[in-house]
Amino acid sequence: MTVEKKPASITFTIDGRSFTLVDKHQPASALLSLAGLPSLGYDLAEVRGHGDVHTFRDDQQVVIKTGDEFVTVRQSAQVA
Repeated sequence: MTVEKKPASITFTIDGRSFTLVDKHQPASALLSLAGLPSLGYDLAEVRGHGDVHTFRDDQQVVIKTGDEFVTVRQSAQVA
């Protein structure tokens, strides 16, 4: 009898909202879509220690770990 191992879930946040995935390799555009935003007009950035932020290109692969924090960044906005 073999026991199937269930894939580990990865829980992380985007703009303070919690998400859970099984596949830790995701393109940045897929994570933006998961957060309900179009990749056209927004960037995904990872918040790292000491206030460091790393921004990903839409086609760039992101390796997600449990506890990672991401924010979305609007690329431009009209000024009144």
